[in-house]
Amino acid sequence: MNERRIMTAALAVALAVICGLGVAFWRLARTRSVDQALTTGGGVFMAVAMLAFVVLTYLRSD
Repeated sequence: MNERRIMTAALAVALAVICGLGVAFWRLARTRSVDQALTTGGGVFMAVAMLAFVVLTYLRSD
């Protein structure tokens, strides 16, 4: 059962990384400001990661 939890956590982190990178590249293409792209991408990464782990914790509470 531990392997499944580790894989689920890895999937949640991978989803957050993909979303963060996508937003960072989009912001970089729109503004051409690396600092703004990194800030926005980091914020999206943190938001998606937190949301994923909150949902996973809620689903495990059954």
